[in-house]
Amino acid sequence: MKRVFIRDVSLSDFGKLKTSLIGIIQETFEKLNMDSDDVDGVFIGLMNPEGFTGVGNIASYITDKLGIYGKPAVRIETASSTGAAVFYSAYAAVKAGLYKNVLVIGAEKMTSLSTGEVTGLISQVIDPYERKTGLTMPALAAIVANRFRYESRIRPSKFQNLLAEVAIKNHFYGSKNPTAHFKKEINREKYFNSKYISEPLRLFDCSPVSDGAAAIVLSSEKGSVEIIGIGQGTDRQSLSKRETITSFDATIKAATQAYQMAGIAPESIDFAEIHDAFTPFEILGLLDTGLLKRSEIENFYLSKEGYHDGRLPVNISGGLKSRGHPLGASGLAQIAEAFKIMTDQYPPEITPEKKDVCLTQSVGGLATNNFVTILRLRGAVLKPAKKDTEEFFSKPPRFKSDSNLRVYSHTRLNSTAEGVESPLDLVICEHNYKKFFARYSDRDKPRIKSKVKITKKENGIVYVKQLRRFSIKG
Repeated sequence: MKRVFIRDVSLSDFGKLKTSLIGIIQETFEKLNMDSDDVDGVFIGLMNPEGFTGVGNIASYITDKLGIYGKPAVRIETASSTGAAVFYSAYAAVKAGLYKNVLVIGAEKMTSLSTGEVTGLISQVIDPYERKTGLTMPALAAIVANRFRYESRIRPSKFQNLLAEVAIKNHFYGSKNPTAHFKKEINREKYFNSKYISEPLRLFDCSPVSDGAAAIVLSSEKGSVEIIGIGQGTDRQSLSKRETITSFDATIKAATQAYQMAGIAPESIDFAEIHDAFTPFEILGLLDTGLLKRSEIENFYLSKEGYHDGRLPVNISGGLKSRGHPLGASGLAQIAEAFKIMTDQYPPEITPEKKDVCLTQSVGGLATNNFVTILRLRGAVLKPAKKDTEEFFSKPPRFKSDSNLRVYSHTRLNSTAEGVESPLDLVICEHNYKKFFARYSDRDKPRIKSKVKITKKENGIVYVKQLRRFSIKG
């Protein structure tokens, strides 16, 4: 089997761009240090070009416009992890010896549509029943976050502070990244003055709607950065069908494969690019890749250990949160940014001292199709793992269920889907370890573990409210 190296990378600007999708891709392609005659195959990642731009058969369209028609080309899609998925497939082709040099492109043009239209297209990746209930991607992320806070026994105010720390850190690094969508720092006051999108997620907890592209050339010829581990994991589409919602099994599976292939443990990772479409997902990503333990979360963020001069630099590119999140490009952009950091193409004042080994993690949909990639700087000496890979990952705590119908997690969604009244209280209920989503209608906000009862089922939507016991005085 061939070894696979990154030969070159390029990134477009990320943000609200006036350029068309093909224009963004062309500009990114032209930045690469390569001759088009060297391309043996083209792998293209776009999540939904038909919906966002109205263009189908996109692989042939792009190779035609780039002047490399006649080369084998294919388009790949796995929702918001599309960029990582296309890299994975291209890697496999070079590894197998099918191609020597492969061009990998990830891109998306999203800002030509309204926010409502974009939300609608993204929501298509959600389980149909959950979508019908009114759940959007921010609402699902908020429900995960609230349950995570409860299981981790973190007070709401302290948890909001942790999310603020993630946002502030990633905006700080976005301000240093010339291609980032958001190039301005934020402080605590600005964070806490921002509106709730879906509680506890505020505006600054959510990645923006962005345009952008990334391109990478993979080669079997020796280069400065080698892919030494790669993995993919999937999970059930419905969040309510999973045993736990506070640990993403798809990431753990992908990370296990990547570590085993690389033959290393998490302690060998010098820095990481973690999928932070929502700030709590950075925290979960660090846990699910074995880079952090639950007991370390508060100290890690409050002590700023995730900065470039800290114990484990995380998202010093600005992450999806600040660099931007053009769906088909983000997973590939993470790898491109890591390459630039490892090869001294970042400002020296924010380049980590240790940058020999990097891990990237990308999430598809609501963690239904996830990828982990491990890169090594050529010549770096690795410490082999000393224990079984499964021991790297901390298991989420188990909580007993009972015969009562109770709230498992909840959120108040303020930015609802088109046609749904705002605000909307949404809950995931549990009964004898079985879960389902419902709309909550009561004068009091729902709380985890509070008893509820079903009041009606209408048009396939379940409605619940708090269960109260009344005493009758004679």
